[in-house]
Amino acid sequence: MLLAVAPLLFASCKGEDPEKAAALQKADSLQAIIDSKDTEIDALFEVLNEIESNLTEISSRYSQVNAIKQKNPEVNSRVKGQITDQLAVIEGMLAKNKEKIAALNAKVASMGQENSKLQEFIESLNKRMADQEQQISDLMDELTISKATIQKLSANVDELTQSNQEKDEYIAYQTAEANKAYYIVGTYTELKNMGIVNKSGGFIGIGKKQNTAANMDVSHFRKIDRTQVTTITINQRKAQVISKHPEGSYELVMDDNDSKTVAYLRILDVNAFWKFTDYLVVSTTK
Repeated sequence: MLLAVAPLLFASCKGEDPEKAAALQKADSLQAIIDSKDTEIDALFEVLNEIESNLTEISSRYSQVNAIKQKNPEVNSRVKGQITDQLAVIEGMLAKNKEKIAALNAKVASMGQENSKLQEFIESLNKRMADQEQQISDLMDELTISKATIQKLSANVDELTQSNQEKDEYIAYQTAEANKAYYIVGTYTELKNMGIVNKSGGFIGIGKKQNTAANMDVSHFRKIDRTQVTTITINQRKAQVISKHPEGSYELVMDDNDSKTVAYLRILDVNAFWKFTDYLVVSTTK
């Protein structure tokens, strides 16, 4: 960025005082450094806020664990299982916080003494996290739950979370694929030239019927989500649906201001309309 600005700076300073030009260049350089530092600080505080949020949630979960224990003075296997599950989630959150704080410490150390206040804040977060770890450790000792058990359960929770995320993404992808539909609106000549329609039947060219081509070139179609799009703009004098769609599943709506113009096609029954084909072809007359 500075290299790009420098030629412009010198060009603007031709014929001016060299000392003034040097001062302007230095000011621009300093501003670039300040902007860079501001970006770094913003990124640091974003991570700090994430850690703070996690620490607050950990405290909330620990309170829930205590509530379970106080409600059930005689901790049986069921109650112990509930507590262990909560501790596994807390363990995972603490581990993630440790990683983030380690990275922050390294970053702040490289930024010098001017960020001593930031370092103090990070140390206070470390102290809170250490206190939380001690609380968890004391509870585990009281309930004779091993650290290894909690860590193993925490890993399982992470794997399950990842698995669920991947499953949700796959379901979303499959749903989007299943909801895909395509349409095209054009005159017979336009559609024929694109390899989408042809004519058949009739006698010596009279009364021939438009049909969709056996191997349509679908690259000209516009893709839509059938669950979201229920109207297709036409705005032509005449319109004819060439593709196969059940009667009663759609209607051609005339323009309010021009009774001779078809304004749009409205889908009345989405499931029925797309039952036989995913491709809508509308032939028009200008």
